[in-house]
Amino acid sequence: MQRLPSSSPESNAPEVGPSAASMRAAFLGLGNIGMPMAKRVAARFPLTVWNRTLAKADALAAEGVRVATSPRECVRDAKVIVTCVSDGRALEEVLVSDEGVLAGIEPGAVLVDMSTIGRASALEAARLVERHGGRFVDAPVSGSVGPAQRGELLGLVGGSDADVARVEPVLGAMCRRWLRAGGVGQGQALKVVLNGVGAHHVIAFASMLALGERAGLARETLLEAFTSGAFASPQYIAKRQKVSERDYSAEFSLELALKDGALNVALQDEVRFVLPVHREIAREFAQAVADGLGEEDLFAVEKYFARR
Repeated sequence: MQRLPSSSPESNAPEVGPSAASMRAAFLGLGNIGMPMAKRVAARFPLTVWNRTLAKADALAAEGVRVATSPRECVRDAKVIVTCVSDGRALEEVLVSDEGVLAGIEPGAVLVDMSTIGRASALEAARLVERHGGRFVDAPVSGSVGPAQRGELLGLVGGSDADVARVEPVLGAMCRRWLRAGGVGQGQALKVVLNGVGAHHVIAFASMLALGERAGLARETLLEAFTSGAFASPQYIAKRQKVSERDYSAEFSLELALKDGALNVALQDEVRFVLPVHREIAREFAQAVADGLGEEDLFAVEKYFARR
C-alpha cells in the first residue's frame, strides 16, 4: 500500500518508530470522514476494518487491508481500536451486540472513539469498555473530509495521561495536532462547545446572505465581504466557491448539524446553563431538515432562509 504523507512539522504527533509500526489496530466506521482516517492509519499500522455496509470497505480491501465481517472479529488482537460512527446509539450497538467489540476486545486494549456522541454517551461507553478489561479515550475531531484526507484534523482528547500516550502514534496518523481537554468525556464536551461556535457562524453566514440578496446586493459582493472583511473565518473562506456556485453536496450534512445542536442542548441541560440563542439555532436546523434539506451540506440552510 502506498504510504500517505505524515503530519506537518508543526504537529505534536511523535515520529512513528519500529515498535509503533508493528502495533495492530482496528478501525470501525467507514463513513465520509472515517474512510480517509482509516486509510491514513492503514498507511502506518497493520489494520483490520469493519463497516456496517461491508461493500464500503472494498477500496481498502483492494489495497491489502483486512476486512472483518463483525466488530468482534475486527478487534481481535488489536491494541488500539478506533471507532467513528454516527451517534451514541450506533456506538452502543457496535459495542454490545452479540458480535460486538466487547465480545472480542483484548485485555488492556485502548478504544479511541472519534465520533461526536456527547459527554454522557462517552462516559457510558467508557464504563462498558472498562468493565470488559479495556481502556477508553474520547477523541472527536474538528475538520471535514479534506482535512481528514490530508491528516490535518484537530483532535479533542479526553482520557488518562497513560491511555492517551499509548494511542498518540495512531492519533498522529490522522491529526495534525490535538488538544488535551481533561479526563474521559471532556473531549466530547470540548467538541460540543466548539461545534456550537460553528453553528452560530453558519446561521450568521446563511441568514445574512439571504437577507443581503433580498435587499438587492449581488451574491459575489456579499461573499467577498464575508470572506475578506473583519468577520472572515476559515469556515467561510473554505465554503466560498461552493456557496458561490450553489453547490450544496454534503461535506457535513444538515442532519449532522442538527445532531450536534441537540448535543449542545443536552450539555446545557447537564450543567444547568441555558443558552436561548443556541436553542433557537438548533430549532432553525430542525426546521431546515424538516423542509427536506437534511442530506445537503449544512450551508444549505441558506435555502431555508431564502424561502421566507
